[in-house]
Formats: sequence, C-alpha cells, structure tokens
Amino acid sequence: MANPIKGEVACKIGEQEFILLYDFNALCTIEADLGVDVEQLGERLASPTMIRSIFRIGLEAKHGLMTDLEAGNLIHQLGVQPAAEVIAKAFQAAFPDPGASAEGKAAIPKKPGTGKGR
Repeated sequence: MANPIKGEVACKIGEQEFILLYDFNALCTIEADLGVDVEQLGERLASPTMIRSIFRIGLEAKHGLMTDLEAGNLIHQLGVQPAAEVIAKAFQAAFPDPGASAEGKAAIPKKPGTGKGR
C-alpha cells in the first residue's frame, strides 16, 4: 500500500499494485543515467523513451531493479497516458507545496525559538 506522506503513489496494473516513488536516489538516477536535470524533466516527458525510463526509475525504490523493457511492458498494460499521469502525481508527491499542511490549508508559522505556533 502506498504511503502518500512519504511521496508514494500507487497504480494498479492487472491484479498487482505498483508504487512509484521519486526519492533522493531516484532523482540522482534520473540525472546520472538519463542526463536530464530534474527541473527540466517536464519538457522531456513527451518522449516515449523518457516516459518508460522515468516510470522504471520510479518503480525501483519499491520493486527493485528492472529493465526499461519490463517497465515498458507494464506501461503497455496500463496505457501511456495513465502512466504519464501516475508519474506526474508521484513527482507532485515528491515535491509537495511547502506552504500547505497535509489538509491543504496554510501552515501555521511557528514563533521563533518556541517550537509552538502562534
């Protein structure tokens, strides 16, 4: 089961649940293996090859190493558009809005040095 607090996003393919997670290691793998700055990733997601590789990297934290071919087979079952949507959700989960709390409300600023909210 995916834990959204940790940035995990689940998708069901066939009867199995898969979890994508873009943690620190995944981001490093994207930059090192694909030669893409994570900040510029959105521009590159129009490429099927890039979608497949990014999907694979997102799966590896929870499902172990896999090949692009294995990830491509999963995408074939899921669909390219749904796979791209899961990738987008997982990146949003990895980089949540720092100004919002878990409920989507504005966070209460803490008083300096007290550890307590206003």
